[in-house]
Amino acid sequence: MTNKKIGLTALSLAAAMLLAACGGGGGGSSSTAPAGGSGTPPATASGATTPQTSVPAPTYAANTMQQATFAQLNAYRLAMGVGQLSQDPLLDTSAQAHALYLDSNLANGNLTALSHNETSSFANYYGDTPLSRAQKAGTPVTEWIGEVVAAGLPQSTGTAYATDCLRQYINTVYHLQSISSPQQTMGIGFQQSSGSYPIYSCVIDFGQTAGVTGTPLANAVNTSAGQQLPIGAIVTSPLNNETGVAIAMVAENINPAPDIATPGRPIMVRVNAANQGDVLTVTSFTLTTAAGVAVPARIIVPSAALTGSTSSATADVNNGVAAGVAFLLPLAPLAANTTYNWTFNGARDGSPVSIAKSFVTGS
Repeated sequence: MTNKKIGLTALSLAAAMLLAACGGGGGGSSSTAPAGGSGTPPATASGATTPQTSVPAPTYAANTMQQATFAQLNAYRLAMGVGQLSQDPLLDTSAQAHALYLDSNLANGNLTALSHNETSSFANYYGDTPLSRAQKAGTPVTEWIGEVVAAGLPQSTGTAYATDCLRQYINTVYHLQSISSPQQTMGIGFQQSSGSYPIYSCVIDFGQTAGVTGTPLANAVNTSAGQQLPIGAIVTSPLNNETGVAIAMVAENINPAPDIATPGRPIMVRVNAANQGDVLTVTSFTLTTAAGVAVPARIIVPSAALTGSTSSATADVNNGVAAGVAFLLPLAPLAANTTYNWTFNGARDGSPVSIAKSFVTGS
């Protein structure tokens, strides 16, 4: 397993959306890294948990973006099978501080894009990185911290803000991987339109303590710790028979497919890959219409998964796809209000993995 650490941001202005990613913690998404931050990870860490099917009720006020985001993200993670996340008030503090920093500095022109990192001379500075901000808020020094960030136009309700924020993560490659990673807790920050600048900022900070080892990175979760999938479990997105699925990918930069002008909504398959050498290889990964018409698409896997995979699979150009994850990226937007079928055949460490699912796109 290689050391994968990627930072991502999402920014939606007017009709255009941009997700920016940069290594070293700049950007807006929790990332994945092996135990210890680099080198050889151990077997699944002692103390790691199984995916949680219930968590305590949060303390967010009714009808707020935070309450809706907590409910929507946990419902999606539960349906995927990766486990729900508990509220962490300390992470609420760090996430809210960064949301205020982003919103105010986008408004005053100090920032022209979102970032995980803060500049001490800018307005409402709280801490340099997601890790330092969480520790300033009071989290343990051993806790691993990851972060996702998005921004967009004003919405009418708290539920609408949550939906708009989360869709920018779900309809991607790297962000989708990040929100389905083995973190255990979350804190949510939300800031609306500082001054007259017509956007909002939303930040989710993720925490991980169960079974963690090594020194936490600036913005990462540990692939061997936290909520670990059972061996044999298969996580997918879109969900089986999910409706209202987006037709296109939200643009990411670092771009997972810089040569594709307007990709369709990515399809993800994920399995447990906590141990060194765990790999998900792909024999076939196809998408068709209900009438059986094949949809041109690219198979994206970690470079370690190329051996044993179909020759049509391609290595992730940014080395950001984690072990145990594979994506199918349509080469063009999907049709609206259309049923699609997809199949995956491959192997996890030589054991067969085979699934067939369907979804329906939205308008």
